[in-house]
Amino acid sequence: MYGYRRKLIVLMVVLVAVAILLAGLPGIYFAQHKAQNDAVTQMRQLTQLASESIENQISETQATSKALEAALRSSFNLQEDFKDPQSLNQFKEKFIPQVSEILHLLRPMSLWIVFDSEKVPGAHTISFVDKNQNGVYSRIKEYDINQKDLQHPTMDWWTNARAKGQTWTDPYYWQKWEMELISYSRAVNIDSVFIGCLGSDIKFPELGSLLDSVHTFATGHLFLLNENREIVYASNDSPGVTLKDREAVENVVKTGNEFAFMEDGSNQWAISTERLSNNWTVAFSVSEEEFFSGVDNLIYTLMIIFALGFSVAVILAISFSNYITNPVQKLLIKFRKATNGDLSVRADIHTKDEMEELGNHFNKMMNALQKNFEELSLTQQKLRREKERAQESDGLKSSFLENLSHEIRTPLMAIVGFSELMADPASSADEREKFFSHIAYNSNQLVRFIEDTLLFSQLEKGQTPVRLSRVNIKQVLWELNEEFENRRKTEKPHLFFRTLSDSCEQSLTSDPSLLKRLIRYLLDNAFKFTDSGGITLLCQKTNHHFQISVSDSGIGISSDKTELVFKKFCKAIETNDRVYDGAGIGLTNARGLALLLEGTIELTSTPGEGTTVTVSFPLHEHEPNAYS
Repeated sequence: MYGYRRKLIVLMVVLVAVAILLAGLPGIYFAQHKAQNDAVTQMRQLTQLASESIENQISETQATSKALEAALRSSFNLQEDFKDPQSLNQFKEKFIPQVSEILHLLRPMSLWIVFDSEKVPGAHTISFVDKNQNGVYSRIKEYDINQKDLQHPTMDWWTNARAKGQTWTDPYYWQKWEMELISYSRAVNIDSVFIGCLGSDIKFPELGSLLDSVHTFATGHLFLLNENREIVYASNDSPGVTLKDREAVENVVKTGNEFAFMEDGSNQWAISTERLSNNWTVAFSVSEEEFFSGVDNLIYTLMIIFALGFSVAVILAISFSNYITNPVQKLLIKFRKATNGDLSVRADIHTKDEMEELGNHFNKMMNALQKNFEELSLTQQKLRREKERAQESDGLKSSFLENLSHEIRTPLMAIVGFSELMADPASSADEREKFFSHIAYNSNQLVRFIEDTLLFSQLEKGQTPVRLSRVNIKQVLWELNEEFENRRKTEKPHLFFRTLSDSCEQSLTSDPSLLKRLIRYLLDNAFKFTDSGGITLLCQKTNHHFQISVSDSGIGISSDKTELVFKKFCKAIETNDRVYDGAGIGLTNARGLALLLEGTIELTSTPGEGTTVTVSFPLHEHEPNAYS
């Protein structure tokens, strides 16, 4: 027995040593590369974070300029508006309201047009600026561009845009506005005639603040380089970065590498770059010492862990070999009984070592086996319940497919039938017009049903696109009021329909089309289930929320079914007196849109009296209560 124990000790020590060599050395190697890759990933993420912040400013500025150019091209007549100073002045006065609308919609820091005074002499500009960026714009006095020193660097926005078509300037101080700017300028040519330049500006200190706000390494520095690969800004003025360091960053950017290591004298740097859409570049540099500090610490830690692990393994091998042989036979007998199906067997080992622990784990295993057998019956019951739920879901889907078939077949048959009637040569003009009206109505019904089904699929998959903008609620409700008033006159003229929106001078940040579609679902549902009385569309504002409610005097539903109406494919109203059209996804889509737009939806109803559905949206502090 003692010889066996010695052999066991030697064997375990050798196995542990070989395992550490085979697993430890590759582990250190791969851990080192993993730590290096993590550091590179962190640098790339920080670089991309800074780039996204700058890119948002660039995109907003370009979008503002493009919107202004589109408005100019749609209303500018080269022959009439650009023939003399008087005609151009008249055009400017007519065009200023469109500029104001763009300012209120997009909220840029500035927006301007400078006309070419070589073609039409005089001071011809339209320039608005919001110096405090509080939504209050002031118009800047007009000036003659040809009276400026066009060779001065502050006029690059004119000369470069005219030469290249568009340009981003380096930071410069604009005396008239008393601020440091980066300008985006676009040359406008109509019928090959140069009209002038338009564009917008960004406060350069704000870009610097965005870069300074990105948390970097202790030795990390963020740089912004122009399209010539020259540094125009370094975060926090980068006091620890020398001229050679700046040259190293510029050289890496010029090579086009996204990540590189550079050395200049005693300094070694890891440099990450990210190209912006306007051909500028954001660069991030970190000293190699800090970059690799995590790798070195990881290697030291792993070596200590491996050494301690080997020592502990040797001690455990000796202890284990001294005690393993005596209780092993006893434990083996217990295993044989358990193998024969006796789940009540338990080990009784008190060696105060690993064998006792093994005996305890054996007991735990047997307890777990008994528990598993007991839980098996419960699991079978759960499976049966899940099967019933699945069958219920299949029933709902089958019902939905039947409704789907009906909702598609009915308008299609109407379209085909009225198309054949229109093809009849004996049909009069009035009859054909009436047939065409029916075809158009059923086509619209079919298109709306398909759109609802596609929206339901997008909401289920979480793939519904959201395009946020400022939305005037009163305008949305007015459009829906006009739409459903026409529907009331046509389908149910005996009903009343009113919209209470006098106090709804509220604007929200939302998707206007999805918001209108959400309210339309509620109105559709109200019109469907209301045959007498009327429907009310109401908007109101609380201290923290903005609410839109649709109330009807329809058939209503019981309180125990109010939650069912929001479930997919489910129709809470079943009656033999009347069949209501629909696939059972209208209110499901409504709830999905409400949640997608960060709102909530609630339904209250009384059978025989009517239903009220309320959608609430939170009012954020940064959102104004009305259009300025």
